Amino acid sequence: MKTKIHYIVALMVLTITTGCGNSWLNLSPNTSIDSDEAIQELRDLEFALNGIYSTMQSGNYYGGQMTYFGDIAADDMMSYKTTSSGASFYLYKYNKDNATNSFWSVYYTLSKNIAIAMNAMEEIEMDIVADREFTTPGGRVTTEGEFYNELRGQALAIRALALFDMTRLYGYPYMKDQGASLSVPIVTDVVDMDYKPSRNTVKESYEVILIDLNEAVSIINEKPRDGRLNKWAVYTLLSRVHLYMGNDDLALDAAEKGIQGALNHGFGLLDNDEYAGAWSKPFNKEFIFEIVNLTTDSPGKSSVGYYYRRYNMIATNKFFKNKLAKSNDVRKALVSTASSRRPFCMKFPEQDGKSYEDCNVVVFRMSELYLNAAEAAVKLGNNTKALEYFLPIYKRTNEVWQASEVTMDDILEQRRVEFWGEGHRFFDLMRNNQRIERTDYLDAVPMDARSFDWDFYRIVLPIPRKETNLNENIQQNPGYGD
Repeated sequence: MKTKIHYIVALMVLTITTGCGNSWLNLSPNTSIDSDEAIQELRDLEFALNGIYSTMQSGNYYGGQMTYFGDIAADDMMSYKTTSSGASFYLYKYNKDNATNSFWSVYYTLSKNIAIAMNAMEEIEMDIVADREFTTPGGRVTTEGEFYNELRGQALAIRALALFDMTRLYGYPYMKDQGASLSVPIVTDVVDMDYKPSRNTVKESYEVILIDLNEAVSIINEKPRDGRLNKWAVYTLLSRVHLYMGNDDLALDAAEKGIQGALNHGFGLLDNDEYAGAWSKPFNKEFIFEIVNLTTDSPGKSSVGYYYRRYNMIATNKFFKNKLAKSNDVRKALVSTASSRRPFCMKFPEQDGKSYEDCNVVVFRMSELYLNAAEAAVKLGNNTKALEYFLPIYKRTNEVWQASEVTMDDILEQRRVEFWGEGHRFFDLMRNNQRIERTDYLDAVPMDARSFDWDFYRIVLPIPRKETNLNENIQQNPGYGD
């Protein structure tokens, strides 16, 4: 099941500046780590991990395309015009010749660098004295064992997240065929240049994802550190993965552990009067993990802030004008009405003097833990628990819940509003085999991309021709030719 990656000397660029209040960012100017030989001691690992986090900022990953794909490919957002950035995802007019290579590039960059770091960790581990006091490069005092575990846990979690995202993009939903469709090659090691792996299945990918997450959640830091993954973020991802697989009992267990632990460590749901303004304040109590962008290293015009704010992507009438605008929901404040023809997402505002192009990107929130728990409980037939976790989110509608039970439709409706602009909508509908019904759209949208479910072959991306040309063992996705 395990495949390996070409060993190209990995450039792990650490784009680090001062002034953001996070000591782990203020370690060094640009630093290149060429191989595991450059990671000789424990303190080197944090520099390596900084480079891995920096890759997550990329406009080709959470800093841009990974986030907006999940919105623009669904029904509640649309391109303002056919020439808008990201319009190819909206129009579903990609093929193997014009398919972006950016997702693959980021995935293999992350995987190469994590493989190098993990190899070095295995060597360093032999010299660690678990309870010996250790001062991190950022000046924090801990022990060697705790520092090693938190860095290893974070690396494992990032590797799992990257594989999970690639599996969502290039493999059909797990529940469609119990993971029988092809995903991407699973990358865990560094090998020679001529190694040519084939694609693993979705099931195999999820098995590896769970192995990494289960180890990560057992060793990663519980105490939050700005811009770093923590145990409660890993529980959020773990509960999400189990929902995608249909493991509802495990999803509920992970979500409940995440909620309780996060509450005990200072996280919590935002009050209604806090909600709208919270997005301009990095590291508030509801944001469990966000990717840090600085003015010196953000994706700029490839960023989510640019895509969502500069009228490239706007709310559909189905979502806003015909629904949310008529409600008392506090979340409608996150839709800009400066132009009635172009209502755009306000979840990427200026933060602490930074441009909206430089804003942080929220990846995991407390509200997801609550809605994951509610969804899992509904699927398990446990209405008491479903209500327990659903009602705190429903409170944001400013309406009184009248029904005695919660349904999946209720859950999906709250997920729809809660995570609008955060890249969830497409995946939430596809993993539950719900139809995407685009009732208002640009004329250029093809007929088959206006109403579809998980049987539509374009819900998975084509493998870029560049990849299949370089590796004859990479099989193309169905519908896109050989």
